[in-house]
Amino acid sequence: MMYLKKKSISIISLILLIAIAFVINYTYQNESNKVTGNKNQVTNTSQTEKSKSLNTSSTNTSSKALSGSLTSGLFASYREEREVNRSRSLDALKEIVNNKNTTKETRDQAQNQIIKLTEVTQKEMAIENLIKAKGFQDAVVLIDNDTANVIVQADKLSEQEVAQIQDIVTRQTGISIDNIKIMNRIN
Repeated sequence: MMYLKKKSISIISLILLIAIAFVINYTYQNESNKVTGNKNQVTNTSQTEKSKSLNTSSTNTSSKALSGSLTSGLFASYREEREVNRSRSLDALKEIVNNKNTTKETRDQAQNQIIKLTEVTQKEMAIENLIKAKGFQDAVVLIDNDTANVIVQADKLSEQEVAQIQDIVTRQTGISIDNIKIMNRIN
C-alpha cells in the first residue's frame, strides 16, 4: 500500500515537472522571440531603405517576399514547438495510464489531463482559423490554464482588430479579456 502511494506521488511529481518545464520553455521562447522580433524590425527597416535608394520594383518585391516567408517560417516554428511539447506531455501521460502499477486515482488524473490537452489543442486551432477568417495572414494561439497568448501576423493592430480577437478568444475559451495577451509580428 505504501509502495503504491510513493509511486503515485512520484508520477504526479513527474507530471508537475513536465508542466514546469513547459512553462519555463514557453517563457524563454517569448523572451528570445522579443529579441528576434527587434532584429527583424531593424532588418526590415534597412531592407526598406535599400529598396527606396535603388528604386527598383524587382528589389522591392523580393524584399517583401523574403520578409513574408521569414514571418511565415516563424509561425510554423511556433506551431511545431507547441506540438512537440504537447506530444511529450501526452506521451508521459499515456505512459502513466498504461502502467500496470499506477493507481486508479492517478490513472484517472492522467486521463483527465489528456482530455484537457486535447480540448486545448482543438480550441487553439479553432481560434487560429477564426482569426485567419477575419483577414489576418497568420496567427498562433497558446492557451495555458486561464490565459491565452495570441500572436498575429500584422504590421499593427487597431483597437477594433484587438477587440475582434479578444471576442473570438473569449467566446471559444471563456477566458476573461484581462487574461488575453495579443501581440503582432511585423510582416
